[in-house]
Amino acid sequence: MQVNKSERKLLVNAIEEWKNQQLLNEEQAEQFKSTLQIRKFDWRPLSIYAFIIAVACAVLSIVVLLADRPLRLLLEQLMKITDAGISCILSALAVLGFAYARRRFQKTPQLSISNNSILLFFAFLSLAAIAFWAKTFHVFQENNAGIFLLATVLYFGLSIYLNSKILWTLAFSMLLLGYGIFTVSLETKSGGFLGMNFSLRFVPLGILLLLLSFVVQRIKQVSIFYKIHYILSLLALFCSLWFVTIFGNTLSYSEWQDIPSSTFLLWDALFFILAASGMYFGLQRKDWILGNTALAFFLLSLVTRYFEYFWKPLHKSVFFMILALIFWFVGSRAERLWNLKFLKEEA
Repeated sequence: MQVNKSERKLLVNAIEEWKNQQLLNEEQAEQFKSTLQIRKFDWRPLSIYAFIIAVACAVLSIVVLLADRPLRLLLEQLMKITDAGISCILSALAVLGFAYARRRFQKTPQLSISNNSILLFFAFLSLAAIAFWAKTFHVFQENNAGIFLLATVLYFGLSIYLNSKILWTLAFSMLLLGYGIFTVSLETKSGGFLGMNFSLRFVPLGILLLLLSFVVQRIKQVSIFYKIHYILSLLALFCSLWFVTIFGNTLSYSEWQDIPSSTFLLWDALFFILAASGMYFGLQRKDWILGNTALAFFLLSLVTRYFEYFWKPLHKSVFFMILALIFWFVGSRAERLWNLKFLKEEA
């Protein structure tokens, strides 16, 4: 079996544990170990990074081409293509691209990285097509939120049709982006949306998306997207709340500068309670996604508060030494807590 170093170490530890529990004898353990061969070079991470860069560069190339007005006008003069013509071409390419991607998924499912990179490229091409159709029909020009919300509907539909989690993730991102742009367009003169600043307005959306994840889990046609939707919803909720602990509900940068950090203590306390509750219920219900996400943001909030209140008064050497001790303490407590839980489960 070809494995990397970390995988081999994990498997060897597992074999040793089975041997200690007398599930394997010495000969069987050595035989299993001999089958583990370290892979000289792991091509998977390289292929992932290469495809990400390839898609990003391809999308950037198209964006630059379409955004460069002189170059676009030159192409239009040479090819006599109107906005409607460009929209048709982009739409046709996107449709053919999605059909090609579906065929690749069916014939070569093992090439998931390259298949998803192709799918992602044509997804961004379809977004460009939507933008040009909007320009052709003179809609969503003052408010681009409609373009991203249409893309959200398209990507959610295609993700179900193609069983693609990457398209579901992209649709989720388009929804957040479209919501943000839409709420900005409805801001009052004071800069708020229903009395909420940019950070706070994502909290109710995050809660709604989190509740929606349990609906996704119960619907057979989309249940395969439950895990990714659950993770993204938790990230959206925790990220928005974390920003609220930093900026509160201030509606302008000047207002935020004039308010001391202690003003946001109520938000800090709420975030700590939410994170601690997430860790507790994640541990009790064996929901490792919730537990790990809550733990990560608990530590992030802890470090944020530490920087807010102690960066200026403490000497930098003392500052980082205390920070090291904080992380060591939290890490050791977390290790004991999780080990205690696993011991209870085994008992």
